Formats: sequence, structure tokens, C-alpha cells
Amino acid sequence: MVCKRIASLIAIFSLVLMSGQVFAQQRSAIQMDVDHASFSYDSTDSMVELYLAFEAATLVYLPDSLGFIADVPVEVAVFKSSAPSIEGSPTDPVWEESIPLSFVVPDTSGLVEGQHFLHQIRMLIAPGEYELRVSIAEDASTGRKSVDLRRDVMIPDFGNNQSVSVSDFTLASSISASQDTDDLFYKNGLVIRPNANQLFGSGLNSVYYYAEVYGLNSVQSTTDKYTVFAYVSEANTPQPMGDLQSRKSRDIRTPDVVVGSFNISELTSGSYFLRIAILDEGNQAVAEQSKKFFVYNPFVERAAPVVMTDISFDGSRYAALTDEEVELEQKLIDIIGTSTERRRARSISDPEEKRRAIMDFWTVRDPSPSSPINEYEENFRARVQYANDRYTTSFEEGWDTDRGRVLIKYGTPSNIDPHLYERDLKSYEIWEYNNIPGEGQAIFIFGDLNQFGMFELLHSSVTGERRNPNWMADLRN
Repeated sequence: MVCKRIASLIAIFSLVLMSGQVFAQQRSAIQMDVDHASFSYDSTDSMVELYLAFEAATLVYLPDSLGFIADVPVEVAVFKSSAPSIEGSPTDPVWEESIPLSFVVPDTSGLVEGQHFLHQIRMLIAPGEYELRVSIAEDASTGRKSVDLRRDVMIPDFGNNQSVSVSDFTLASSISASQDTDDLFYKNGLVIRPNANQLFGSGLNSVYYYAEVYGLNSVQSTTDKYTVFAYVSEANTPQPMGDLQSRKSRDIRTPDVVVGSFNISELTSGSYFLRIAILDEGNQAVAEQSKKFFVYNPFVERAAPVVMTDISFDGSRYAALTDEEVELEQKLIDIIGTSTERRRARSISDPEEKRRAIMDFWTVRDPSPSSPINEYEENFRARVQYANDRYTTSFEEGWDTDRGRVLIKYGTPSNIDPHLYERDLKSYEIWEYNNIPGEGQAIFIFGDLNQFGMFELLHSSVTGERRNPNWMADLRN
């Protein structure tokens, strides 16, 4: 059963070893990492867990009867992202707490690289978009510098269990069975020690994860079973990596707790995704969730990239692309390419090398290299065609519009809510996504500001996209 009690904010802490951090005895400010995960609670609120990690060597310690003590007065507040910024408008947080943390060590000379103190907070928050603020006040008497961290947070709505959904992940340095309900990190028969900076490797060789699955009673099954497909992928490609995948058949029950781990000691340093797909009896995905994490393994060498041979290139359709087609191809793949790939494309001047780069771009994304069809590329081109059919205007092609770009990059939205004829407002659309890898639930809002049918992106909850909580003001006539 899902734990539905709010853990009391008591001073129970854990000192854990998190390798791969840059270590410095003298810091200008406390080094703090923050992560969060949201879970179902009831029909109106979600349970949000906030994970805080403080690098032990950056705290200010004073002598104490127990050894040395570091006081860390933390202020946590959650604000609605859409709160108006007009002077005099309400700006009260929907949740706030002052937490006087204290950490004790027997001897500061024993502090070693990567040691962190952990703390966890649980709060009930209605689903929506928020800004999380975590701050530590300056203390001139001890030389402690102030810290002010702000982060945009999307809290999903798990209240509707008519369809399958997956909670956020808790990425952890360890998960173990326990009956100690007084442990701050206890939940559902487990003690889960979160890794707030999502950094693994160089000694911390296992990525542990915890998630919950809801709405499984909606899955049609003759065996009362469903499958959890969990795997690790590189940040730029969706397919599983070698042995870093797991399929487990589980009894249908709602909610269900999913726990597991992957050994990442052989991964090279870089960004990765942990992904979970919930599969029905027909092996079709009915819900998915993902979480980005980072690996630092300085002694693991990256394999040399596979170089395309002249024969395979000369016999491909890429070698026959016209200059105009090459230019269009580069613009299209810019939509989904990484910053490294975009920089590489801009640095190439030789026409043949441009064509080779395009071929390489699609080849590394081919989920089934032995098959004659690159399913990933085929799916991409189907999105481009749909964007052109649906959003082309007399001013621009569909793929080059904001709606077309979003559809190509993130796929078809789970729901489109059109608002075309509202009084005193220009036409707009709200696109909702149940899950975007690394983001979870997300929204995009497009408005026809010039009233020529050219819908511009006004606001999104996705990292890196345009963000404007006061987007409604742009739509007023």
C-alpha cells in the first residue's frame, strides 16, 4: 500500500558516500543538491517528496559536546508558477516550512571526498506548475554564505486511476527492506536513500530506482499479469543499452511498487535515461516514465565510433541528396539533434561530408540495424509529413511552425484543448503530454497573436522551451 502519512520533519540524517564530486575544503557557500518526486495521494493532492543533499565539507562546523556541529537553517517554499507578477497581487506560497537542520561529526579532519548529509521532506500539493524555492540564510558570525535555489516543478495529477500512469522516479544510492517506520527514508517496507544530484559511477556503481504504478485495474488481461520493462538508454537515443534492461511479469494490483537497480560501472561518463514502460498482455506500452541521470567513470574509455565505409555510403540514398535536400535535412534534424551534432553540422563545409553526417545521424539512431528499415527515421518523417499536412500556411511550411516543431520533437500530444472563439481572447490551443522523457507531464500553449492562423508558442513547462506564466495576458484583445 502507498504510504499516506506525512513524515514528521525530525532531525534524522544519513551521511552517505557519493563519489565523483569535486572536493574542496574551503567553499564560499554551502553546496546543496535538490531533487523531487511526485506520487499519488488522493483525488485532490499529490504527495511530493523533496530530497536535499549537503556536501559535508562545505558546511561550517562549531565545537560541540558531541564533536563538531553544523547548523543549516533551511527555508522551503512552493509558489504557483502562474501567480500574477503585478504589484499588489497575492504571492503567498502554497506550502512553506522552516527547517532547522543540524549535522554532527566527531572530527572534521575525517571528512572525505563526496560525503553528503541527506534530508527528506514530504508535502501535499495540488497538481499543477510551481516554483520551488530552497534557501539558507547568511550568518556573518560563522562566515556562512547565503544560498538561494529556485526550480520549476510540474506536479502530475494521479487522481484519475481510470488509465495507467507511472509516478516520478526516486533515484537512490541504496534501497533495502526495512520495518523501521521511524526512519525518515522509510516507505512501503523499504528504506530508500535518495541521490539528490543524480550522479553515479566512480565507486557508486548501482543506480537504484523506486516508482509506483497506478490504474492497473484498467489493463485488460486474461492472466491478471502485466509487464514492467525497465532499461537504460543513452540521452540521445531511445533504445536499451546492451544488458541494461529488465522485463518482469507482475500481478495486477493498484497501486503497485516497482523497485530495481542497474550496474553502471562499465558506462562511460555522460548523460543517460532510466526508462520504464508498462506493457499489457499484447506487449503494448500503456504508460511510460523516464528520469535523467549522470555517470562519472573517468577510467572507462568510450569505444571508437563506427565509421561508415565508402561502399555503404555510395549505395545509400543519402549520397544522392541534392544541395537543396541537404539544406532541408539539416534544418529538420536540428529539431531533434543534440547541441554537439548541431555544432558539427555547422562546421562542415564539404558537400559530401555533409551527406555523410546526415547518414551518420540516422544510423546511430537505428533501433534495428540489421533490418532494411530505420524505424526511428521512418517515425520522424511521418511526424514531419503530418506537421506539413496539418500546419502549413501561406507563410511557412508546417514543420517550420511552432506547433510543427513541437509535434516533431515530442510526438503527438495526449490531448489538444482548442480555444478558438472565447470572448476578448485571441485563439489559442493547450497541448497536454502525459509523459515527455526527462520531463514527465507537460503542457504547451500556442496563441494566434496576429490572427492569421500562425499559432506561436507562448508558454511551456518543458525545460529549455519558452516559459511565460502570464501567457494569458498576451491573448487579450
